[in-house]
Amino acid sequence: MKPLRIPAVLIPAVLLLGPARAQHPAVADMLNAARLDSMVRYLEEITGEVPVDVGNGPVTIVSRHKTAAGNAIAADHLQQRLAAWGYAPTVQTFGGGTGENVLAVKTGLVHPGRKVILCAHYDAMPGGPVAAPAADDDGSGTAAVLEAARVFASMDFERTVVFAFWDEEEQGLVGSEHFAGVAAANDDSIAAVVNMDAIAYDGNGDGLMRIHARAVANSLAIKDTALLVNGLYGLGANIAVNTPGALYSDHASFWAEDFGAILVIEDFDNDPNPQYHTPNDRLQFLDLPYYEQLAKLSLATAAHMAIPLGSGTGVAAATVPRAGLRVWPVPCDGTVNVHVGDASSGPWRIELLDPTGRTVRELHRGPLPTGHPRVQADLHGLPDGHYLVRATNNKGEVSTSPLVLLR
Repeated sequence: MKPLRIPAVLIPAVLLLGPARAQHPAVADMLNAARLDSMVRYLEEITGEVPVDVGNGPVTIVSRHKTAAGNAIAADHLQQRLAAWGYAPTVQTFGGGTGENVLAVKTGLVHPGRKVILCAHYDAMPGGPVAAPAADDDGSGTAAVLEAARVFASMDFERTVVFAFWDEEEQGLVGSEHFAGVAAANDDSIAAVVNMDAIAYDGNGDGLMRIHARAVANSLAIKDTALLVNGLYGLGANIAVNTPGALYSDHASFWAEDFGAILVIEDFDNDPNPQYHTPNDRLQFLDLPYYEQLAKLSLATAAHMAIPLGSGTGVAAATVPRAGLRVWPVPCDGTVNVHVGDASSGPWRIELLDPTGRTVRELHRGPLPTGHPRVQADLHGLPDGHYLVRATNNKGEVSTSPLVLLR
């Protein structure tokens, strides 16, 4: 992250909301469940305040610079945390294998191909033989994404949520540029990117934070969602909007590929952290209530963009999963049976999706046999792992079921 001065528009902390606006109960519950002490614990671990154990005994992460041993340990630790909450984390390598983006996916139940990315970079500055704890830049964002993964684990969404931890941001947004470039090449559908980079320092105590947005794809609408969330849930953040926003953090990688994105950040324009990119960027200099506020704003924005399912969602009846889909055996070893409860409401399209929501194989298209609405599909040739079976009819009715392929 590099400093850049951008004009800002101040937004009142509490927005005037129309009478039809109401909190989403699932998001309100999530915000109550999100805990500052959890984020502080994650920060202590990745900044070397307390040791971690990724399988070889206790070790202290002294630096997360790309050339330091602690960077790889941090990547392993992030995966360990994510796996403990039931995710199947993956590593996206780049730069000949030297860079590692850590990813975890919560597949959407209605539109799994539409992705919402909540992200931060875990690599650090400075380089060399000195410590690089990087508590604010960007341990703060990294810990907030971890907390999102924990509290989102028990929620259901229409869209897929990707929890992304970028590597080599400090070398020029390298990790996020790789991810965004691959996504664009694959024609991925990205509904929103919420990037958190340095969200925990407020040196002058004015509570000011910034949202950076540009007129790229739906970026301004994502910004508007954040402003709405701020007032709707009484978060009280003192928000300035920078538009056109700066290009110094990972959200810019998505703008470059015409995906909608925003940056959530402290007042880096006028109240920069004096410990920025030094060995003293430590937890002790952070404003924790301010940190909690910015983290919760980001989490609630991502949750609304992903469209929570549950009571009060307002999801149209035609899109509520109701087809009675069953898949067996789970896990399977190459042949799977798919049963749709109501063959008469077809014809049906049955697809196999990977954890990112991409269709990897069409299993069936057309009417199902009456009285015995089952198809048998051959999955040979696909790699072992976690998948989702989705059945959709021409009325827009959708049903999904998880599948694990193991041989």
